[in-house]
Amino acid sequence: MSSSLYQTTGIVLSRRDHKEVDRGYAVFTRELGKIEFLARGGHKPLAKLTPHLETAAELNLLIVRGRVFQTVAGVDRIRAFSNIYNNLSLTLLTQNALHLVDIGTRPEEQDEGIYDLLLDWLEFLNKGFELPSERSAYLLGSFTLKLLALVGYLPELYNCLGCEQSIAQGEYRWHSLKGGVVCQSCVRKDEQQWFSARPMKDETLKLLRFALKKPFEEQLKLHLPGTILLDFHDCIESLIISHFPTIPANSLRAACIH
Repeated sequence: MSSSLYQTTGIVLSRRDHKEVDRGYAVFTRELGKIEFLARGGHKPLAKLTPHLETAAELNLLIVRGRVFQTVAGVDRIRAFSNIYNNLSLTLLTQNALHLVDIGTRPEEQDEGIYDLLLDWLEFLNKGFELPSERSAYLLGSFTLKLLALVGYLPELYNCLGCEQSIAQGEYRWHSLKGGVVCQSCVRKDEQQWFSARPMKDETLKLLRFALKKPFEEQLKLHLPGTILLDFHDCIESLIISHFPTIPANSLRAACIH
């Protein structure tokens, strides 16, 4: 990090225009976590580096560290995920997941787990599945749960947040602010502490566990009852509102409608 020039491998999370002709990028890297830099002249139609930075891909980057801004000096594409952009639902899933990583991480906090999650996600979507909006929203929920776990907000789905004992079927409630399930006994003992805990169906808890632990491809054939899916999304949305540093503009369900 002492050198003014360094190489890293990353995936572009977001872009923004900077002044009249430059463009700023946020990239999640394996070595350094999220970094931000400028592409000088990146807003010009004939900019050489910009095309490599505009679509979902794994990139080799050459970065120059300046006094105020970092700038990109070179880009090589390692892997492209071109099949994603042949399908609107896959494009939306990609963009929304990248946005969640962008708003849920801080610059230069290394986490290879998040990088691997992004790669798994892109490789999965690049297989070109046809996904209805309902399935897309569920998969984005699964991605969000896995991301929450990696950034330090792993929800407790097995043991009581209060007494730490295994929860019994039908004998627990959901508490989003504290991040998980609490048994009915603890709720009764201290109603003031757990006053915002709400009922949860066993089927919803099973779906949360499945979405958190299983690979994305295993979740394609899972039956998704409508009422349980609504509860599933409500639980994840409540975790985002309670714990994410920035709340997304759209809900997970709304983000997948096209």
